[in-house]
Order: sequence, then structure tokens, then C-alpha cells
Amino acid sequence: MTDVNIKNELIKLVSELFQDKGIDPDLIEYVDLIDDLGMDSMLFLSVIIELETTFGIIIPDDLLLMDNFSTIEKICSLVLQLIIAKTEKR
Repeated sequence: MTDVNIKNELIKLVSELFQDKGIDPDLIEYVDLIDDLGMDSMLFLSVIIELETTFGIIIPDDLLLMDNFSTIEKICSLVLQLIIAKTEKR
């Protein structure tokens, strides 16, 4: 899975989770999920669960900081690193 594929899947996933915020999916990659969309702990947990399910990864406890998931770019980078680490373990 390429970083472009990951990013597109993230945009789709986050757009669905934040659909009640009224954000245009075309703009989701440019906003801060915490500051601009008001991501709270419940939405944060939903994002984590969806990421782990969608990408078949386990996010380690030490990375479970909301700031690590505040933008699509940060999430994409983290997911890509975890996918690469998972692939290397095989």
C-alpha cells in the first residue's frame, strides 16, 4: 500500500467520522482535527479503532497521544511507519 493510497483511505475514514462537523471532504487533509474540528477523546478512540481495523495494525500505547493524530499528514506518516514495521517483522 502506497502513501497515496493510505492518505486517500485516511481522508475517507476521517471524513466519515467527522461528517457531523460539516467539513468538506476535499478540505479534511488541511485542517487540524483537534483545533479546527474539536476532536475529543471519544472521536480519538474511534479514529484509533478505525485505523487499526482498516490497516491491520496495532498502535502502541506510547504513540496514543492526540497530538500524533491531529492532522491527516501525521496520521498518514504514523500508519505508514507501522505498516512498514509490520511487514519487516514477517
